[in-house]
Amino acid sequence: MNARPENNIGGMPVGEFPLISIGITCYNAADTIERAIRSALSQRWQNFEIVVVDDCSSDESPELIKGLADQYDEIRFIQHTVNRGFPAALNTICSNSFGEFLVFFDDDDESDPDRLKAQYNRILVAEASYPGKPILCYSNRNIIELGDTQTDQVTYAIGREAPEPHGQVVADFLLLLTEPNPYVWGQFGSCTLMTRRQVLLDVEYFDERFRRMAEWDMAIRVCKNDAYFVAVNRPLVTQYKTLGVDGEKSGKTPLKYALLLRKKHSKYLKNKRLYLSSLAMARVRFYYSQGDKFKMRFYIFVALIFSPLQLLIPVIKKSRSAKRIGDK
Repeated sequence: MNARPENNIGGMPVGEFPLISIGITCYNAADTIERAIRSALSQRWQNFEIVVVDDCSSDESPELIKGLADQYDEIRFIQHTVNRGFPAALNTICSNSFGEFLVFFDDDDESDPDRLKAQYNRILVAEASYPGKPILCYSNRNIIELGDTQTDQVTYAIGREAPEPHGQVVADFLLLLTEPNPYVWGQFGSCTLMTRRQVLLDVEYFDERFRRMAEWDMAIRVCKNDAYFVAVNRPLVTQYKTLGVDGEKSGKTPLKYALLLRKKHSKYLKNKRLYLSSLAMARVRFYYSQGDKFKMRFYIFVALIFSPLQLLIPVIKKSRSAKRIGDK
């Protein structure tokens, strides 16, 4: 087996770099998985492992991954014998990683060679500012639409500038689509996430019922520990839009999981007397994404019936841009 090309960061010895586990889930990504793995191998960080989990692909993905694993010592390859879904693959990564830190790469994206270094440094700065608090670190990302070769837009991450959101306000952001001041809001996305492995272990990783929105559910649970959500304010990931292969983004599937998320956290919402409003706002977001303005406005009206105006007026003002929150 061959080691990756030697990289050097400021001449520092490897021992001064904590082990970072790069996790890559794969499902029928034969056209893109090699690019994702090579972007991991190209990281300018001297102490990392790459854990690739194939979720029972039916294409050539397993053969491609195995070929790279045979060449590079950093890669460990794990195969699911049945398709268990994205959060289950994430959990397999979490439970089979040895790093102090975990970072996730998507099977169809490409990460900047300095991604590990930039997010590691961002986490250390945040930990110094908020001692004892869990830190989840994201980054901005370049978006390349299907069939294009150049960046079409930049998606901006949550907490990319101070003051960074934390705790309950983030749960409200996800469940109610509110954006209270003075925090800096933006997108989540497991494809840009880096955190200490202990942060995920403390909430027992990802709920495997959520084939969509698993990271939102995880984030809401971490909020109970007053976690801070920060980001590197530059694109560290290039996200290539591809055709879905598992149907989890089609039809009413996104709405199904959005409602399941609210039902799981119904006790929290009921304590705030916002459960019915949250269910309605899930439908507002879904029907906006479908271009159904009639149903979107109807559910805004329903939400208004059940919730205080001061909570929902900011959402209504922003309803034309309701897709600002992304979940890959």
